[in-house]
Amino acid sequence: LRGANLIGANLFDADLSRANLSGANLSGANLSAAKLSGADLSAADLRGANLSRASLFKANLTDVDLTTTVLGQTKLNNAILCRTKVAWGVENRDCK
Repeated sequence: LRGANLIGANLFDADLSRANLSGANLSGANLSAAKLSGADLSAADLRGANLSRASLFKANLTDVDLTTTVLGQTKLNNAILCRTKVAWGVENRDCK
């Protein structure tokens, strides 16, 4: 699914574990409760997407803008954050 156009897609509760979604356009998509553990979301467009309750364990969010993404009850502490824009600034904790 690398580079896929998934604008506004309903992926509620989808199992996308270890999926390659790098560069995909997921703007406005419903990814609430989705299983994204180990998924590569680097450089994906997640503007306005809903990631509430999504599982992001070890998901790669490098170069992603999350400032307009709905993150209710989503934990980012186990996700890979490098040059990741969040409401409080830019996270670079996992850059190598």
